Amino acid sequence: GYNDYTRYPVLYLLDGERFFHSFTGAVVHMGGDVSAQIPEMIVVGITSQDRFKDSSPTRSLIGVSGKEEKNYENSGVADKFLEFIRKELIPFIDENYRTNSYRTLVGYSFTGLPVLHSLFTNPHYFNSYLVIDFSAWWDDEVTLKNANNFFQKYKGNKKDVFVATVDRVINDILPEVDGTWDFIQEFEQNHPKNIRFGFKKYGYREENHNTMALISFMDGLKYIFDGHMNHHDELYTEPERIKQKYRQLSWRLGYQVFPREDIINYLGYFFLFMHTEPDFDKALFYFKYNTENYPTSAYAWDGLAEGYKARGEKDKAIACFKKALELEPENKSSILERLEDLQE
Repeated sequence: GYNDYTRYPVLYLLDGERFFHSFTGAVVHMGGDVSAQIPEMIVVGITSQDRFKDSSPTRSLIGVSGKEEKNYENSGVADKFLEFIRKELIPFIDENYRTNSYRTLVGYSFTGLPVLHSLFTNPHYFNSYLVIDFSAWWDDEVTLKNANNFFQKYKGNKKDVFVATVDRVINDILPEVDGTWDFIQEFEQNHPKNIRFGFKKYGYREENHNTMALISFMDGLKYIFDGHMNHHDELYTEPERIKQKYRQLSWRLGYQVFPREDIINYLGYFFLFMHTEPDFDKALFYFKYNTENYPTSAYAWDGLAEGYKARGEKDKAIACFKKALELEPENKSSILERLEDLQE
């Protein structure tokens, strides 16, 4: 749906080489229905030459086993990696694509560390953070210590944070400390009021560290964009509730959120032609709503013209067709033919 008159939120996804196709598939699926759960968005997958080096906020040689591991010899470079994202990648994306001000950062397992580190050290670059079963054990649970320091100092703008984990079986054979769950409990109890915090813990017979990645990504997006999905009773019986819903969502997220243009256009035509009998009030409500949200879209004005035409309001239909023609002169033949029919 990428077009020339809409600006989109951007989701920055770490471990892009692993998750880009499955996660973008989820974004398309969740945002593509009449009752879309999330807005359309641009997804940027980020790969790393050295995952442990780029993701670790501190230098440590101790692995999850509690012993020194050679993999971590170059650890502690997350600040430089995040600086690349802030100073090079974000400006490049903003310059070359139609972005708005809303950004989400997503990380899984070890790459969840820089997501939280970004929140704690430079929180004004992202609006929401999605952390999937991150490596809370790193460097003697240094992320938990940094979180407590952050809680005491943060006075910034509203943020959304969602952290997911999975239940672990802890016994003599698997003596693993559930640090991620400890972190979630601490965050839940002590986070600042202007940070909205959501979490989910999956049962160990339900999911594991690997299988939870996709489902928790979807749960996280549903949490961040809670209130975006329109229910059928709103869409088909009380459409005026939609405006209020999106005004509230826009206030919470800090940018203007609109329902997808093609979905609203479909609903206009549904009440015009596909309903048991035309409901002109609801059809025109949707067509007008599109022109309010997308005033430079010929598509939106064309739909409103058809609504007025079907209702017999010829002068208003002519005015809307002319507006569509002005906005999209290259589509002249289709619009002009219908406009001339009306004028004749």
